[in-house]
Amino acid sequence: MDKKTIAILFGGRSSEHEVSRTSATMVINNIDREKYDIVIIGITKDGRWMLYEGDTALIKDGSWENSGATVPAVISPDTSVHGILVMRESGVETIRIDAAYPVMHGKNGEDGTMQGLMEMAGIPCVGCGCASSAVCMDKALTNTILEFCGIPQARFIWFYAADWREDKEKYIDAIEESVGFPCFVKPANAGSSVGISKCKQRSDVVAAVELAIENDSKVVVEEGIVGKEVETAV
Repeated sequence: MDKKTIAILFGGRSSEHEVSRTSATMVINNIDREKYDIVIIGITKDGRWMLYEGDTALIKDGSWENSGATVPAVISPDTSVHGILVMRESGVETIRIDAAYPVMHGKNGEDGTMQGLMEMAGIPCVGCGCASSAVCMDKALTNTILEFCGIPQARFIWFYAADWREDKEKYIDAIEESVGFPCFVKPANAGSSVGISKCKQRSDVVAAVELAIENDSKVVVEEGIVGKEVETAV
């Protein structure tokens, strides 16, 4: 049986860049090499795409970037390419891939942007598609859809950072009246608990919201519920 070629992507410009490097290291070390050939693409914090041909161990601590084993590369949106364009000194090399495996967290990774690029390029992509990724990454949108569908969930409100800056007391009052304390304040588009705070009382809210808006332009506030927490990866 011919082996499939899988592009594993990691890194990116999100606040979860380091988490992605750790996840990618585990995927690369555990993928079945008897079934799959892999091509590794790292994306730096400033958004540079690189084909990485070095030691997997250098990915986790970030030293892969300066290893000398990188070559500029991009996913081509041209469906006839169905893969990667590598800008070597000798010229442009094309690497055809069978599927992409984005091991990326947060914005520009699991929010539908990367998935949309793969859909446009005609490349099968591990995980959710563009629309479902976008909905699930944006917690304000997720909660709104759940509410519309009548699915039970924690009480919540959400608002834009720009509106918060215009009238903070208005939103603090809304949190106290609609959600109550304790509550959790979080950026709408972030994961891995980045930017999340637990507020036990009204006086905790300002600092919590200010932390959240460092990571996104929308803020979600959800009531605290005492009980067993079950996490499910999709």
